[in-house]
Amino acid sequence: MKKNSIYKDARLLSKYISLTILVILFLLFILTVLIGLIVAGVNTRPVNADSNEKIIITVNPNTTTETLSHQLADKNIIRNATTFKYYLKLNNISSFQAGEYKFSPSMTLKEIAKSLESGKVYLKTAVQFEIKEGSTIELIAGVVEENTSISRETFKKKMRDRDYIKKFQKKYPDMLTDEIMNKDIRYPLEGYLAPNTYQYSESDVSLDDIIDEMLKNTYDTTFKKYKDNGAFKITKNYQETEITFHEYMTLSSIVESEMKKITDKSRYISLLINRIENNPQSALDSDATVRYAVRKEPNEDLSESDFNNDSKYNSYTHKGIPIGPISNISEETASTTINPPDTDYYYFTKNNSGKVLFSSSLKEQKENQSK
Repeated sequence: MKKNSIYKDARLLSKYISLTILVILFLLFILTVLIGLIVAGVNTRPVNADSNEKIIITVNPNTTTETLSHQLADKNIIRNATTFKYYLKLNNISSFQAGEYKFSPSMTLKEIAKSLESGKVYLKTAVQFEIKEGSTIELIAGVVEENTSISRETFKKKMRDRDYIKKFQKKYPDMLTDEIMNKDIRYPLEGYLAPNTYQYSESDVSLDDIIDEMLKNTYDTTFKKYKDNGAFKITKNYQETEITFHEYMTLSSIVESEMKKITDKSRYISLLINRIENNPQSALDSDATVRYAVRKEPNEDLSESDFNNDSKYNSYTHKGIPIGPISNISEETASTTINPPDTDYYYFTKNNSGKVLFSSSLKEQKENQSK
């Protein structure tokens, strides 16, 4: 009887402990929900209900909910980007009419969302054009000429004008270093004019406005990735060396010009780094740099004299990292090249179907070339 009593007491104690744990978990759940509701309630309130301030926000055709939410939070129009993002999701609002919107910190999330959903723009877009990834200054000049009153030649002339470039250097000194001013660089801002869809409410948009927005785009995306990553470091002669942002842009532009698929981009940047780290005297041998040096299109054949061209952009005749970028780069490429994978690749070739084959030895390279 005594033994049975002990077992009975143990079962009762076990039930009591289990019940206590369930009660505690339930109370914690209730507390979490209450805190969540309080936080959500605070974050859905206007930033300043008494504010008369009007802030203009530009919404591009490809603006995502994520980007827009952070844009509004950064301008102190809303309290919290995540709360607004989920508010839009819950209300099934995911696309917005492009244009310039006028918002105020006194507006509620409902008012902001309604304005975006209805396309109630402050100023409609007068000029809009797309700059694609892998574009050079000369290609960008053509796009700008087609969509604005700025001629191709005026654009290119300004992009060669070192004094004109200096004013942008003053605005972005940590991004636009003196490396871009090397006398052998064709266009100081080559590679720095970010791909994106650009729109303006005035038909007579100025060149300064266009260049500044493109540079700001690069600063907010690619340069931020570079800085947030703790820069870009490689090891040469057993010493860690930092790749400057200009060098990083140069390598990334080669990757952008040579590779299309993200997996190939990742392997190719690793290949380039392997060559730089383990054999600084070897050439990077990028056909894209030769094309840029001799001003040939991707579909044009390269001659022996092209490969022997003495331009400092030519990665066949000049060892190491070329003098500067040969195009702008996509955000995908920027993200891929900032963290190169660890491989033993030193060579690559493309077969007849366009597949990229990487190899770690000349023997393997020759085998791949015969496939």
